Amino acid sequence: MNNHTTRRQKLIKLINTQKEKQENTNNTAMILDKPEDIFYFTGFWGEGILVILETLSSKLIVPKLEYTRALRRSKDCDVISSDRGKTLTDSLSNHLNENNVVFYNNNNYHIIKELGKKISKRNLVVDYNPVEKLRVIKDAQEIDKINKASKIIDKLFEVAINEIKVNRSEEEIQAVLVYEAMKMGAKFPFYQFTSNPLIIASGSQASFPHAETSKRTIKNDEFIVLDITLSYDYYVSDATRTFGIGRISNKMKSVYDIVKAAQENGIRRLSETDNFAVVDAACRDTIQKEGFGEYFIHSTGHGIGLEVHELPWIRPKIISRIQENMTITIEPGIYLENKFGVRIEDSLCIVKRKNAKIGQYFDALNFHSFDKELIIL
Repeated sequence: MNNHTTRRQKLIKLINTQKEKQENTNNTAMILDKPEDIFYFTGFWGEGILVILETLSSKLIVPKLEYTRALRRSKDCDVISSDRGKTLTDSLSNHLNENNVVFYNNNNYHIIKELGKKISKRNLVVDYNPVEKLRVIKDAQEIDKINKASKIIDKLFEVAINEIKVNRSEEEIQAVLVYEAMKMGAKFPFYQFTSNPLIIASGSQASFPHAETSKRTIKNDEFIVLDITLSYDYYVSDATRTFGIGRISNKMKSVYDIVKAAQENGIRRLSETDNFAVVDAACRDTIQKEGFGEYFIHSTGHGIGLEVHELPWIRPKIISRIQENMTITIEPGIYLENKFGVRIEDSLCIVKRKNAKIGQYFDALNFHSFDKELIIL
């Protein structure tokens, strides 16, 4: 049995548990249309709608232009060719009946409307939770791909050391790193809220956590934040280092050391608690005690996998349980507006502690080995 079939079995088991709470005994169907989810259950990444039935029979409905590729890439599912638009959703309806309990994992209004015509409101559940619960725990193959992506990022940091020079633009450095990454087999995942494949933020630009890589040229005596997100065979790693160039002031060095200590404290807490909120607090408290609390303006971390940002979320006051084989980032930062910013980030995997006793927690395996001492170029 391949990974995709096993994942479908786990999905049906999960949603049947949820269905039992509704005291509904009708047959279950799960509808998926996010490319990441379709890939997770079939091996095909592209446009389409996947129907997973309680019998584990799976129907992948794709536009005609994707049909041949879907046939070649998908595993253990029937591929159905259709025209786009209404014809595609009509094809979906043909594989359901009004008595199915249908779980839909997205918010596409057109699909919800069409499902509503076929399925009673009582039997239609718009809920992404079952899929999120499965994807948050990675198998060995997924972890291996994230590890390979991470090793490429470490090599790119080494490349960056030679490329970051005064009077070179952020975009020039980005071009070199993208080229080198792709030579090593990496790709750059698309995600909302950024138009660039990676972040290179120098000087005052570094005070924006999600800075847009620009034509700005690097100057002496400033920080350069380099945030690299890339994927290897569809799986994402995410890491950030902050470099200095020229003479770095005592204040800048102090801020760097505070962020580094915050990240170290957060990573250490991963093995001392089962709650990500405690990890967030460890990073946040370190920065707060040094008087920079108001300048740490984002969450401590997030899950990584097929998406750059996915469960679990490592945020204040959100109780989120740490589990074995979760893959996450820890990335505290301090951002002083119009001056400079510092962020240090690693991707990590939650692993079972060797020779653990009852009541002990997990360990965190860091995918990255690139130095976190301040490198001044």
